[in-house]
Amino acid sequence: MSFNLPDGDYPFIDRRLPLSDMSMIEVPPDLEAILKDQSAKNGIAIVRNEPVELRCHTKEFGDACFLIYWPEGQRMHMLAPKEFQTGRA
Repeated sequence: MSFNLPDGDYPFIDRRLPLSDMSMIEVPPDLEAILKDQSAKNGIAIVRNEPVELRCHTKEFGDACFLIYWPEGQRMHMLAPKEFQTGRA
């Protein structure tokens, strides 16, 4: 998985954080199902191999925004604060 994002602030739930504070992680399966559902409801395509900013609204989580990246042949990933990263390949 390889792509470059320019420096700047990126979404994670209800805030925007500097890229230096974030890492790309695999999306947990339950959240992946929510993101796929929300993309369909909002008419926003999650395009493989392209970063996509996805806004969501659910009863459980309210309003949220994520930067999603779904590489071909891999699980969906998202940009999240580094403390969510559990390991490196």
